[in-house]
Amino acid sequence: MKEEKAKTIPVVYSRIGYGVFVVLGLYHVVVNHDLIEGAGSMAIGLIFDPFNDQIPWNERPRWQKIWLVAHLGIAAGLLGYGMAVK
Repeated sequence: MKEEKAKTIPVVYSRIGYGVFVVLGLYHVVVNHDLIEGAGSMAIGLIFDPFNDQIPWNERPRWQKIWLVAHLGIAAGLLGYGMAVK
């Protein structure tokens, strides 16, 4: 059998998707004051890896790992705080 490569979207489209969901999350937090919706949008933004997704996690530069883990921490913090407040 022939192995098929997983189809990936180009980095440009990933960055656009990432940016759109980060801005949408910030909109929910700042304008609508809905922390849970903001956290959800921020977390969905992580689906669109803004960096080259062909590079395995162990081979990525440290700053990219820090960026993605910090983004996940912010989304989780917003979710936790939003649930505690409601």
